[in-house]
Amino acid sequence: MNAISMQKLEDDKVLESQGLAAMTFTLNWSDGHATHVDEMHVEKFSVWREADFLPADIGAKITGMHAGDCAQAALPAGELTGTWDAGRQFSADSSGFDRHYRRGLEVEPRCGRFYPQGFFHGAHGVVREALEPARITALDSKTMRVDLNHPFARFPVQVQCKLDRVLPGSDRRGGRCISPLDNLVRYPGLAAPLPDGSPTDFGDNANGMSRMDEREDPAFYTSPRMVQHLDARALETVNALYQRLIPAQADVLDLMASHDSHLQGCSPRSLHVLGLNAQELDANRAATARLVQDLNQTKTLQFDDASLDAVVCTASAEYLIQPSDIFTGVLRVLRPGGVFVATFSNRWFPTKAIQVWGELHEFERVGMVTQWLQQAGFGSLHTLSSRGWPRPQDDPHYGETALSDPVYAVWGFKPAE
Repeated sequence: MNAISMQKLEDDKVLESQGLAAMTFTLNWSDGHATHVDEMHVEKFSVWREADFLPADIGAKITGMHAGDCAQAALPAGELTGTWDAGRQFSADSSGFDRHYRRGLEVEPRCGRFYPQGFFHGAHGVVREALEPARITALDSKTMRVDLNHPFARFPVQVQCKLDRVLPGSDRRGGRCISPLDNLVRYPGLAAPLPDGSPTDFGDNANGMSRMDEREDPAFYTSPRMVQHLDARALETVNALYQRLIPAQADVLDLMASHDSHLQGCSPRSLHVLGLNAQELDANRAATARLVQDLNQTKTLQFDDASLDAVVCTASAEYLIQPSDIFTGVLRVLRPGGVFVATFSNRWFPTKAIQVWGELHEFERVGMVTQWLQQAGFGSLHTLSSRGWPRPQDDPHYGETALSDPVYAVWGFKPAE
């Protein structure tokens, strides 16, 4: 038997009741404005200790699954988080928000934002040490309305479990038992809009769009940076998304581009790369046209109306000081049905990112970028988050963290005329 056959047998192993496996859990849900997919990889899942914590339709099927098999369940709102309870809302004087809860930092209350519950200590029985998210759902100069419910409590969800690999060995030891779904659902609800659909005040105006380094961007990008800004595993996720969303023979614009547009496997008819460093753009072998432009100084995209099929923006949205204007321009240059995809992670150049970016939770950034697209006029909005994958061992940051860079994506389509 050759090595390939041996590997296939290994991949096809059946997961036993005391077995270990690498698994990926996925949530599919909608908040009424956007459709969301949130996935979390668990590199070492113990059937004996953890399967009983999963929904019955999934947990009962895990034993006997092969690599590549999936199990799924449709769950009503609150099944994973506790039912939404109107009694966990309260109104209070706006002065009850502790602006100095974080030592050395003054925090402004904003309608639609989430804060650790400790910011509201002393009201509705909240203790100062409480860290679970609470949301301000209404706010004026005198009063505020606060919701203490789990951010995900209002949404029904489709849960999927995929067995990626059966691992050697077995596990029947005691230890901490927790459902991986508890971690998966903890924060995605922070991306949802307010229940009444009104805009969230993320702070993405005035000082929130300032930066530590206010020099013109070309001064910062004078020297080329021929490096990847995400690790190889994260870039696989980005590339797979672009392959799925960008049609064959599309006219594509890579916004705020560098030497790699992450379009491997795509077959565009043309690829325009727009960025700040000419040497980086010249090194982009897939490009058919190159344009050096500082979008924070010159906002108008130099493309005809309805001349492109797809626009991508990779790990760069956080550097735009007027994103709504840029996104409106992207809508103009797309053909009807064209797609705009923005991907990002939790790594950036801190001196050049807008201030509000660093103030938000990662999933609130997803909500803010989704709101930017919606306000620009995009429809059929979608988001993706992908977390928990092992960091490649050859990555320069492997010794700092075992996990790959998380990937967050927001995309929408230009409505048909």
